[in-house]
Amino acid sequence: MFNKSLLLAAVVAVALITGIFIHYSHFWQPPPSPLPIVILRFQTPHSGLIHIAQAKGYFTDEGLTVTYKTMQVGPEAIARVLSGEADFATTAETPVAMALAEGKHPKFIATIFSSRWSSGIVARKDHGVLTPEDLKGKRIGFVFGTNTQYDLETFLAFHNIPLDSITMVPGLPTELVAELVSGKIDAASVWVPHMTNMQNQLGDNGVTFLRNEAYAQTINIIVRPDYAAHHRKEIDRFLRALYKAEIFTKEHSNEAYNIIASASGVDTSVLRGHGEPLTYELTLKQSLLIATENQVHWFFRRGLVPNGPFPDILDAFETEPLRAIKPTEVTISK
Repeated sequence: MFNKSLLLAAVVAVALITGIFIHYSHFWQPPPSPLPIVILRFQTPHSGLIHIAQAKGYFTDEGLTVTYKTMQVGPEAIARVLSGEADFATTAETPVAMALAEGKHPKFIATIFSSRWSSGIVARKDHGVLTPEDLKGKRIGFVFGTNTQYDLETFLAFHNIPLDSITMVPGLPTELVAELVSGKIDAASVWVPHMTNMQNQLGDNGVTFLRNEAYAQTINIIVRPDYAAHHRKEIDRFLRALYKAEIFTKEHSNEAYNIIASASGVDTSVLRGHGEPLTYELTLKQSLLIATENQVHWFFRRGLVPNGPFPDILDAFETEPLRAIKPTEVTISK
């Protein structure tokens, strides 16, 4: 009798354990097999969520083995992604607009950064520039095919300054810093941290003009079309890692800013300028689509790209991956 009771108890225990295992196996998933990706990023505060995801191990947690590469400007990022050298890259919307106008096909998958003050025009007071109107007749540096060019031209138009009344001097951001500090140019349209670098070196001899406050610069993640079509698993893991970084930034802002500043080689004060901190959030907004479309029109109107058919702007947005993670932050309908 005792043996039968013991056997019955053992059977019940095994059944119970088996039931528990079957129940929780639906929720427990084994660690994902590592997938390799290549990220091309600005080594600046604009790539803050990527810096945090790297520092906190979120890419590794999501089963990604990452190779990191850096570049200076968005057009370079797009060229290297489309050539297959990188899988993901950071860029503002202006270089994407230029690529679309040229008949190329980069795809947005997310915005990771936005700010209303992270770029502007820095000028030398000793060259006679105290107000925006003083920019007439001056040599002004910019980075071709980037938001610095678009911002400069829209700023001039807002202040009724004819484009042909200035001399536009193209260059890379680091080159423009040196040229402004040495006095070879009178002003330069750049973004942080180059803008901050200019301000610090010029001191009281510098003046900064910020763009229209209604417009926010964005930094976005792009991929090439074939990658979007065939690497959804990598994209999902990548975006989940960035979402973890976003949550960390909101919950531990001081530590997050220290990570971003260290990775970018800047002081944390750069991240809190003008009383409005930089915004690190994963979104994909209709406003980005409209801004991109407007800038494609601008590239054609200015003759900065060869004439060609107007691109399908909506097709440049791959919305479903981010919609699966943050549905309320995707306001583009496809």
